[in-house]
Amino acid sequence: MNLYMRVLTMPNTPVKKYYGLLFSALLAVNISLMIYFYGMKQELHPASLKQIVVVNKRFDSVQPTLNVVEEPVTLFMRMTGLHIKRFYCDFLRTAVLFWPASYGKLVLVFDQESFLDHKLAKIIERQFDLFFPDRKLEILYEPLPTNHETLLKLPWRATGYNRQIWSSFFNDVYTNDAVIAWVDSDSAFCTSVTRNSMYNGTRLRVIGTDCTVLNNRRCVKSAEISIGLPAVADFMMHFPIYIYRDTFANCREYLMRRSKARNFEEFYRNISAYGLICPVTTILNYAWHFERDRYDWSLKICSAPLDEYNNRFQPSAKIRPYDIQPVLAAPQSSVHTPNPGSAYRSAQLILASYCLSHKAAGHNLTFCTGKRDLPLSNNLILFKYARAPETCSGTLTLICLDVLQRHHDLVGSEILENKRRLEWSDVEIVEKLVKEVNATCPVLHNGSPRGRITIV
Repeated sequence: MNLYMRVLTMPNTPVKKYYGLLFSALLAVNISLMIYFYGMKQELHPASLKQIVVVNKRFDSVQPTLNVVEEPVTLFMRMTGLHIKRFYCDFLRTAVLFWPASYGKLVLVFDQESFLDHKLAKIIERQFDLFFPDRKLEILYEPLPTNHETLLKLPWRATGYNRQIWSSFFNDVYTNDAVIAWVDSDSAFCTSVTRNSMYNGTRLRVIGTDCTVLNNRRCVKSAEISIGLPAVADFMMHFPIYIYRDTFANCREYLMRRSKARNFEEFYRNISAYGLICPVTTILNYAWHFERDRYDWSLKICSAPLDEYNNRFQPSAKIRPYDIQPVLAAPQSSVHTPNPGSAYRSAQLILASYCLSHKAAGHNLTFCTGKRDLPLSNNLILFKYARAPETCSGTLTLICLDVLQRHHDLVGSEILENKRRLEWSDVEIVEKLVKEVNATCPVLHNGSPRGRITIV
């Protein structure tokens, strides 16, 4: 007879004693079961599986990101009137679809001395006021830097490109928001931006790889010369790139101090002598060495095993196992478009993301039937690290599909809760507005003529 039955059958025992013994017995049984199942759990999860468990938790987009920062994020672009067709056709008509107005303002920085830039800025401001009043737009102007005649005339690129490179080190001076979502005018959003794709907790997500180094060695070499430390990866891959605003200022201060330059112009001239400068790769490699606990790193290493690759770093800068993610936490939000107005080449990505998110919301849209009824697997390319080998192959395919589905489920739930607007009519508005600047946008049909998805 077990302890529980003996307590029930004991004669002449006071009632309080009965209940006391009963409670003790049940407590003992509960503790025994907890110990037993804990032991079973340890047997089912040997040390070899612990890393996989940690990784899975890092890209769980079903649950809201814990301690996520809800402060506004600045969507930032350095613009000129020469890029106006890119702005409307590639960037704006996809941003109004996939960047929620509630996330933060759009900041455009034009050339101060350009009459064309001022004229176009006024057109864009008026169009936003009339057609996108829920979206906050700020347009600012950057003056030419001191001694620009020689500073920006470098041998490796034209003056306009060199000015954009110079400007990129000063993105922080045009906003007070703590986080900058940095995009170029040749970016086209291809799926919804979510808080989960920005943050892991309070840390900003960063994606990098050394798989592009053979094609982009000059960027990595320039970053190493600038910061005086080995580069961990190339980060010039996909936009938006999320960087804390004060990281820009901290990096500038470090670069000037290390090079003993009197000002940033002097540092820039000195580093230009070595060739191409890549601000994204330089700033985020600085962050890896000096601010890496503020960021959540997803790295893919191709050139060597991790132990061998880590030999180049000091102990405090070595890549940790959880910095290398087999699958991204969320699909990439945008693609580079190789030619002005060429977002149509990635149309099936854009259309699939739009339709899959509405399907997750339970919406059976006529717009998404027939040839636009694209499968989830269509967008697996959005997990690719630039020129690295395909991520979603073999055993990882099902994991990628699961993460992608959870991404669309999250967006679908936000649509149902009126936290997100995802309406194709906004795209059509932009396609009409572009005519005011004497341009037209290519049709977003269902893929390119050869069925290719262009990822640059």
